[in-house]
Amino acid sequence: MSASPLPRHILCAVDFSEISAHALAYADAIARGAGADLTALYAETVPMPPYFTERQIDELRRQYRESLAEAERSLRRFLEASLGPASGRIRTRVVEAAPVEGILETASALSADWIALGTHGRTGINRWLLGSVAERVLRASRLPVLTARGPAQPGPVAIRRILVPVNDSELARRSLELAALLAKTLGAELTAMHVREAGAQHRISDLCAWIPAEQRALCQLRELEREGEAAEEILKVARETSCDLLVVGARHRAFFDSTVIGTTTVRVVRHAPCPVLTVMEAAGAAQSGS
Repeated sequence: MSASPLPRHILCAVDFSEISAHALAYADAIARGAGADLTALYAETVPMPPYFTERQIDELRRQYRESLAEAERSLRRFLEASLGPASGRIRTRVVEAAPVEGILETASALSADWIALGTHGRTGINRWLLGSVAERVLRASRLPVLTARGPAQPGPVAIRRILVPVNDSELARRSLELAALLAKTLGAELTAMHVREAGAQHRISDLCAWIPAEQRALCQLRELEREGEAAEEILKVARETSCDLLVVGARHRAFFDSTVIGTTTVRVVRHAPCPVLTVMEAAGAAQSGS
């Protein structure tokens, strides 16, 4: 199995909200632990009204260029307010683009390894992806995506407990490998859990034996096995263990000329009590499962 490298460059999208400050704090903590670069991105665009004259459009563009310059200053002030003196090491980027397109295009232009952003999450009935920025980025990205719900907590971020759900798949092995590297780098305890769902034909009889020895040696590791519905059990264990970070694998599936992510991943991202790092399947992998 090939190594799952830690990020060398994380792109964190912000919109000046407390939720994006929460995502920024986690991205910064991981970037510092991994020795990675961190770029904070603000993306905004103003559509040109079709009935504007050329002169009016030129004036609107001039005003918008001025607003982008102010956005750059606001972004730097936001970083300083969120992270204090540590914000000086963070690069900034302001782009004229819709948020989703701006995030994906900038990640590609900067050769970022991860994307981080805040998400408001969802409540009530679960549906297919509903079009939020975070879920649309998850749908389109092949990079790992770190999402954080809720406002930042007072004080510096400390990632001490990491939870990674696993099954007998290559995607789960990649997620576990990355989670183990993160746990070693951050000095965190790693909990690997397996959920045996109703109707499953087999189980991982000895999770500790299934995890390769080189991964067990990377960090403090414990194993849990649960039975039930996957997303429900993952969220339950996340609350019980007070985990600081969830690492989950996600498979993309074709759906009406677009891409969707399995419902287990969507529910975990929407309702997790802590930030979630979603590890995407490798390009060309099988498009089955959830």
